[in-house]
Amino acid sequence: MHKYISVFLIINILSVVIISAKDKEKRSPREMETEFVENITPEIDGLLDDEFWQDIETEKVNFITFIPENGSVSSEKTFIKTAYTDFGIYIAAKMIDKSGEPVQQELGIRDDDNRNTDQFGVILDTYQNGQNAFYLKVSAAGVQTDIFINRGRNDYNWDAVWNSAAIITEEGWQVEIEIPYSAIRFPKDPEQNWNINFMRKIQSKNETSFWNYVDNSVDGLVNQSGTLTGLKGIKPPLRLQVSPYITAYYNRNAEGGNFDFTGGMDLKYGFTESFTLDMTLIPDFGQTVSDNVIYNLGPFEVQYAENRAFFTEGTELFNKGGLFYSRRVGQSFGDLELEEQDSIVTYPSEAPLLNASKITGRTKNGLGIGFFNAVTNRTFAEVYDKETKEKRIEQVDDLTNFNIMVVDQSLRNNSNISLINTNVKRFDGGNDANVIGTDFRLRDKTNTYQIDGFGAYNNIMKPQEINEEGYKYNLGFSKISGKYQFNLGRNVESDTYNPNDLGFLRSPNEISHFASFGYNQFQPTELFNQYRIWAGGDYSQLFEPKLYQNFSTWTDFWAQTKNFETFSFNLRYRPSKTYDYFEPRVEGARYFRTWNYSTNFRYSSDSRKALMSNISVGIWNAPDREQFDYWINISARYRVNNQFSINYDFRINKQLSSIGFAEHFTNEAGDVEQIVFGERDIDVLSNVLGVNYTINNKMGFNFRLRHYWNKVDYFNYFNLTNDGDIEPIAYDGKDLASDNYEIHDTNFNAFNIDAVYSWQIAPGSFVNVVWKDAVQEVNNMVDMNFSENFNNVISTDHQQNLSIRIIYFLDYTQIKRDLALNKS
Repeated sequence: MHKYISVFLIINILSVVIISAKDKEKRSPREMETEFVENITPEIDGLLDDEFWQDIETEKVNFITFIPENGSVSSEKTFIKTAYTDFGIYIAAKMIDKSGEPVQQELGIRDDDNRNTDQFGVILDTYQNGQNAFYLKVSAAGVQTDIFINRGRNDYNWDAVWNSAAIITEEGWQVEIEIPYSAIRFPKDPEQNWNINFMRKIQSKNETSFWNYVDNSVDGLVNQSGTLTGLKGIKPPLRLQVSPYITAYYNRNAEGGNFDFTGGMDLKYGFTESFTLDMTLIPDFGQTVSDNVIYNLGPFEVQYAENRAFFTEGTELFNKGGLFYSRRVGQSFGDLELEEQDSIVTYPSEAPLLNASKITGRTKNGLGIGFFNAVTNRTFAEVYDKETKEKRIEQVDDLTNFNIMVVDQSLRNNSNISLINTNVKRFDGGNDANVIGTDFRLRDKTNTYQIDGFGAYNNIMKPQEINEEGYKYNLGFSKISGKYQFNLGRNVESDTYNPNDLGFLRSPNEISHFASFGYNQFQPTELFNQYRIWAGGDYSQLFEPKLYQNFSTWTDFWAQTKNFETFSFNLRYRPSKTYDYFEPRVEGARYFRTWNYSTNFRYSSDSRKALMSNISVGIWNAPDREQFDYWINISARYRVNNQFSINYDFRINKQLSSIGFAEHFTNEAGDVEQIVFGERDIDVLSNVLGVNYTINNKMGFNFRLRHYWNKVDYFNYFNLTNDGDIEPIAYDGKDLASDNYEIHDTNFNAFNIDAVYSWQIAPGSFVNVVWKDAVQEVNNMVDMNFSENFNNVISTDHQQNLSIRIIYFLDYTQIKRDLALNKS
């Protein structure tokens, strides 16, 4: 008996040792030594048969799965070779696929990372700080994606010029990559190591794996890399790149059409191995995609996405604490004061950008420095005086300079601390503004716990008036890795805090506390590949005076099934009165909303299938006030083949008996005497149709049509009392001077078409043809049905624009290399 027990114990001990050894193999960072090749370079065609590769050793270590079964050995073999020259680093990968399924290779435009295709990628952390990296991907169809990773945030707007090719083989597929040193940044050391990782995605299995094991229960990707050794004698090249462009426009509106020609240039200059100057000279953003404009009934400003490439690429250093909202640069700030007899003939929609530049970079010691500067021109409005029957010009915006400076120091354990200053200077007597802020993130050695915080102070300098000063801070403590996680925090914004000359804040004057706790299942179970359950609560009050605003609790569940379908469910409950101090639009006034709850359900089908759908439905209900909202969002994408796909998004939101601000009544002194709220039905309908046709991995066509319709129909009015309640009044919302129209009823439409043809004629060089059609209309005709309304929008005068742009990329290092090769 003892003999059997001894054998049993020995077997178990050996099993533990073997399992521990395998686990150590997964978790210990891997190393790969690269080799130098002199005087020759490969032809980047994906064939891997060049003399260049013949003597390069192949890396044969198995990849480790990230999803769906984290930590297991990948189902297919992957072989990698790396080498480097005086010009750049080269990577060759051979992906074996014995599944019997065809290698997926749907085409898409550059940086379209959501296609039905296999992928191979390389992650380069050249400074080995575990926080920032260059992430380059190539699909089996040969489509490039490049991403700059900054502390867990993926910046798809970063674009580098590099070369790659992919081919399908009998065994699977192959990829070949050339990364010029001019495309990335690295230290100026005679011998150096880089953190590196390789990614492979097998689309038919929905399997993603990495060369160096990435634990999905640990926060971060870059900090879980291996090491590339053997880099000797490489030097950061002179990084001088220019992209001159010319654009021809044809603009047409109700008054006729006109032609216009513009030209400009973007410049990149690396004045050290770490820092780069970016400039846009004679900027032109005429081909920027149209905004998803909405009708805003609320008391706060709407924040729109930035679509201008110069303001999206390489701005991660500036995006701290909401202090940089790049749409401010070019926004018209003017608040023109008019006399009663005046009317506006023309008014500027934006302030023209004269120039913009930025300097960004990070040293090998982890010190990041950012500098941004932009200048916008004066703007003017044309005003008509009804009494004198004359027109005059009034200045709306000053000549304005926008400036940001950032210093960000990376610390050990993926931690950091930074200082940021923003400044707005108006040269014609307008308000100046200055904000200084700091943030920090401190993590323990195991990357499990985090303390983070942010603080800022603002000063608005008004000529001949008292300056406006305010401050904000927040603190948080969280567990960011492991199955069990939590997040605790406090946020304080003084009533006078205002960073909005260059930043974005919807509303100040708040003290809030929040807490959330969750369980994350990262490994597959009997029912799911992954799932998570979270719950939390938040409490808020005014900063001044210290009055209660809101308390709510919530719970959220998300899961991915074995069939790679995902669904989620959330519920938010406010058990007591909620006081809204912003909807009345008068300081000191308040409106209480009764207890309410909201819930939402989302479902997404398997993205590998030709037809993929997303469904989201939800409700918001305040039973005591009989207010009820519901929304439905249905989107679908149908992949006809690897070149052609159609997507459609439908959204409807109905708010029944919604109660909100309608109007102020003032006395002769201009003081508000009465705040009128209205009961209204609100209908929002949005339709977006997209068509994508990709001819090859260098050429494609994209069509997008969006129609947004918001209808607001008032039927009751109330006086807002001093205690925050509402009482009916006789006001009916009519304006006898306007033929008895209900002046608060609104029928708003926004219609846009963006059609884009793009052809990459050379690395970094493009021909873009863009056609735009746009109209916005506001009226009081809320009785129209959808067909009548849409016909009315189509028959309204549209603004149309056709543009053709040629951009040519010139790189000093590439030109120097080509000249040397021609001589030899």
